[in-house]
Amino acid sequence: MKTQDSPQYHRLLQRQLRKYSTEELEKNDSFLQFVDSINESYKAYDRDKELSDHAYLLSQNEFDEINKKLKEEVILRSQSVEKLKQTLQSIKAEYKDINPSHSDDFFEIVQILDTEINARKEVENKLLKAIEEAEKASLAKSEFLSVMSHEIRTPLNAVIGMGHLLLKNSPREDQVENLKVLKISADNLLVLINNILDFNKIEAGKLELENASFGLRKLVQNLVIAHSNSADERGNSISLFIDEKIPDFFMGDYVRLGQILNNLVSNAIKFTRNGIISLSIELKELDSFRAKLFFSVKDTGVGIAPDKIQTVFSPFTQESSSTTRKFGGTGLGLTITRKILGQLGSNIEVESNLGKGSTFYFPLELELASPDEYAHTHQDQLYFDLQSKKILLVEDTQYNVFYAIQLLEGWNAQVEVAENGEIGVEKMKNGRFDLILMDLHMPVMDGYTSTQFIREFNKTIPIIALTASATNNVREKVLGIGMQDYVTKPFNPDDLFYKLKKYLG
Repeated sequence: MKTQDSPQYHRLLQRQLRKYSTEELEKNDSFLQFVDSINESYKAYDRDKELSDHAYLLSQNEFDEINKKLKEEVILRSQSVEKLKQTLQSIKAEYKDINPSHSDDFFEIVQILDTEINARKEVENKLLKAIEEAEKASLAKSEFLSVMSHEIRTPLNAVIGMGHLLLKNSPREDQVENLKVLKISADNLLVLINNILDFNKIEAGKLELENASFGLRKLVQNLVIAHSNSADERGNSISLFIDEKIPDFFMGDYVRLGQILNNLVSNAIKFTRNGIISLSIELKELDSFRAKLFFSVKDTGVGIAPDKIQTVFSPFTQESSSTTRKFGGTGLGLTITRKILGQLGSNIEVESNLGKGSTFYFPLELELASPDEYAHTHQDQLYFDLQSKKILLVEDTQYNVFYAIQLLEGWNAQVEVAENGEIGVEKMKNGRFDLILMDLHMPVMDGYTSTQFIREFNKTIPIIALTASATNNVREKVLGIGMQDYVTKPFNPDDLFYKLKKYLG
């Protein structure tokens, strides 16, 4: 094979050798070395060119990719700016004149946003200040209710107490009716006060539920008896049905259950004339621990228009303004009833026909109580008295002192009175007592301070607070200061007796 056709030579070099080489040159070693050098140069050139072309191709692709991304980002930025403009225009009308093609759009938008953020911060600060003022107003309202509660309940305690004592002390027949009217009026006034205070507690989410044993039959029978006079005055009759399979004793907040039924029955009487009010309790389910009951109060009164049914559950609202003028009331009873039932895991419903009457009903699940549990808490007064028990009454209001002394001495207790907390402390240091009834608000020294001094030298004597305040924090303050319990004025004599029995019995 000829040298110029050797496969080791570059194709361009082979072409040159065929054209210009001779046999004599191809036998010359120096020439062949020269040709080899040229051949290596050609091959090196090809390798460099291949690398250069590849690098160029890669650079071009990367450039195209980067350029594509830049274009996408420009489009995205333009869309974002446009979206910002639209948003700003939706916020305020004065931003509608922003020019979409303006080169300083983004800077202008930043300025507008900065202005808007500052404006929002100013609004937020005003809102925070408004919330602070509202909280102050709410606190002022609570304080006002607390003061008004105390000021109203203190004399009302004497009114209700005196009525109770007069009815108990064998009045003349011609006085009985007047005393009953006095008692009913005082009880109604107390219901109105309690409704307003309970609504305030519910609003604050601080309505507390008790859990104690009670007799359901006794509760509803007493309720019917209590409403008999007001029903008779309007020509109504009250019927009571209790499923005979219902157990006698339950655990729960019987005061709140009584409040619920009292609201429903008193409403039924109020809106019915010459009709029938029916209170019914049916047994739905029963096991060894719990019973599911169904309560209903039905009347044949004025009824409720279909479009007004839910309105009656709104606070301070009745079916119409004429209802308030004609029948009276605050419009809080049903609101409170629904809220209390909500805390008890139930809800109240109503069915009504205008001019034909209404039925309010609700289910309620209650835990069973044994007769022994009930008897331990509710032993009849005939089987327990306060004979030989010496009680220190720390109270500054004379008519409340007069009422309490008659009540306690009627239970055979010995009573000594201290006109304020400071005197109460001195009497405790110099005498022996079995229990203290402590008013909370007194001149010279209040009940809280007096209790603190007494607890420095006597840790064990039971102290029961007598308070006309019904605010949410009374219980915590009373127990926290070292008292055992409290009774809210105006108190039911039986409630006070049960508390005394609990700590002296």
